[in-house]
Amino acid sequence: MKKILITGISGFVGGHFVHHLTTHRKDLEIHGISRSRPAWDFVNIPPQLLNGHHFHQADLNDIPRIKLLIEDIQPDYILHLAAQSSVAESWKTPVFSFLNNTNIFLNIIDTVRLNDNAARVLSIGSSEQYGIVSEQDLPISEDRPQSPENPYAVARVAQEQLARIYAKGYNLDICCTRSFNHCGPGQTDRFVVSAIVKQFVQIIRGIQKPVITIGNGDIVRDFVDVHDVIGAYDLLLSKGKKGEVYNICSGQGRAIRDIVRTMSDILGIQVDVHQEQDQIRPIDNPRIIGSYKKIKHDLGWEPTISFEQSLKSIYTYWDHKIEIASKVSPGKTL
Repeated sequence: MKKILITGISGFVGGHFVHHLTTHRKDLEIHGISRSRPAWDFVNIPPQLLNGHHFHQADLNDIPRIKLLIEDIQPDYILHLAAQSSVAESWKTPVFSFLNNTNIFLNIIDTVRLNDNAARVLSIGSSEQYGIVSEQDLPISEDRPQSPENPYAVARVAQEQLARIYAKGYNLDICCTRSFNHCGPGQTDRFVVSAIVKQFVQIIRGIQKPVITIGNGDIVRDFVDVHDVIGAYDLLLSKGKKGEVYNICSGQGRAIRDIVRTMSDILGIQVDVHQEQDQIRPIDNPRIIGSYKKIKHDLGWEPTISFEQSLKSIYTYWDHKIEIASKVSPGKTL
């Protein structure tokens, strides 16, 4: 049986990816690395399906520990999800965000190099790597020059360049993504779609006044459902071209204000919108919309889940989570 090693397995995408593997890919032995044990409340993975799979609690900055784990596991595939993934947080802690995201990736691929391991590595990047683009450059394709405009994006560009050098110079089997904003049940409210939907749940439950707080409501982003994202990652791990970079996106742009309007229409309620100045970033791209033409051509992948479906599944997640919290501690909000 082949083995897959997932870094950052305890997170949002990690949980959904494990659920995908346990239900669709019974041919893989799963190993995961994270600083904390998984505590997923957004996927239902029967315990019996996790038998034979392994969680390794470790810090990816601990080079001797990571070296020993990779030597012991000898993975056939490595999905590198671990990262400080918030742009807003990277503005608050730029040094930590840059050093953490570049160093942990370098530790993984250099260990693979030194161990002479033939693992296929999938390096997860971000649409933020493109920076600010003009209207005529939309939708963005992979040949668009990168021009990062925040600390998080700079680290992602560095990660991709390291991947390119190790693939070309050391012949490592590395494939990269530039993943656009993804959303789905289980994502924390540090991210905009989840934050908006959570507020609607609190309004419906009478916990919050009918006012939705957002940052810059005019920016446009390309949101893709996490289930479509993990489908793309699975394909790339098995069939992606070595040394290539692929956009993972929906090909559609939505203004943040429009997300509020869509939720209002779904629920049939009216809300006011309050724009918080402290949620607006120092530099921000007004419009980011991607093209998935390359991955569709190479692998046949395209998004299948509508944005409205995503919003409904996120609403169900937050409604259940808040209901449970209210029973445990009446009057408590999350």
